[in-house]
Amino acid sequence: MMKTRILALLGCAALLAGCFKDTSYDTTYVLKPLVQPNSVDPVQPLEGVQAYTYAVDTLLWGISSYEDALAGVITLKGDPSQQMTTPAAVAVPYDAIEGAVGWLQMPVGEPFQMIVAVDPASRIYGYTVQPQILNLPELFVSLVFKPWKEGFSYKDGNWSFYNDFYVPPVTLKTYIAPKLQQTEGGPESDPVSSQVKAYAYAADTTQWYIASYEDARDFRITLKDDPKQTRTQPNFRAYHEDSGLYGMDVTSTPLMVVVVDLENQLYAYSKQEVELSGPEVTFPVVFRLWSKEWITVENGWRVVNDALRPEQNPEPETPVTPESIYTR
Repeated sequence: MMKTRILALLGCAALLAGCFKDTSYDTTYVLKPLVQPNSVDPVQPLEGVQAYTYAVDTLLWGISSYEDALAGVITLKGDPSQQMTTPAAVAVPYDAIEGAVGWLQMPVGEPFQMIVAVDPASRIYGYTVQPQILNLPELFVSLVFKPWKEGFSYKDGNWSFYNDFYVPPVTLKTYIAPKLQQTEGGPESDPVSSQVKAYAYAADTTQWYIASYEDARDFRITLKDDPKQTRTQPNFRAYHEDSGLYGMDVTSTPLMVVVVDLENQLYAYSKQEVELSGPEVTFPVVFRLWSKEWITVENGWRVVNDALRPEQNPEPETPVTPESIYTR
């Protein structure tokens, strides 16, 4: 029995020796850069990213500035006078897959690799350590830059990101003043506050629109060029105040401001450009309940009554939407 065990162990040792002999750390590191401009935006391909690698561990090495990141310079954390200026490899475009917009590739071949990626458009850079990659021809990694993140640095998974040019947002107090008008030329009144939804997106109405009352009620906006892309989480929400107005703090411009009259099932939206460092701003909008128009445009607001939407053919060539009517 003992002899059998010894022979088995010797056999395993020989097998392992053969495996280790063929072990390789060499691989092609494929980076798929993405960007998410705002916290509620879908990620999208990002072109122009620069990437490179050093055969070091990020516990010991880091990057001192955006300029160094762009130049491919890394610094020893315990001694800033010690730097490395020649990366082990610099990424080049990856074109093995059709439609791989912005993808990059570079060889890696050491037990520890410091991977660095720089986005010149947002001036954000990030790095991570890639541990042992054994016998893997290609390693695919997605990386999302998030310019909306507040602060000079942030963590996202195993990546550390740095924004040396971060500027704390300026907040502007804005107000929405919705009114109801029952008859043409008649007085205007305040809607019941519980029957109003008001919010805004950091978006431009030349690119986004609202397809229906239900979408407006449910905070959904749609991308004109790709109706499959929608957003359902407003950047800013407005709340009823004692003044009768709906207050909302905003930190970006332009704004897509939306007001929904739940009682009468009407909605309105407009593009508003504000000076964030300027005085408080009020956006007035009037729902004219007497109007027999599906869509009316007044003072930059597109006011929509879906109950008056024109009937469509069973299979229209082009779906009729508030946006298509407005842009004809």
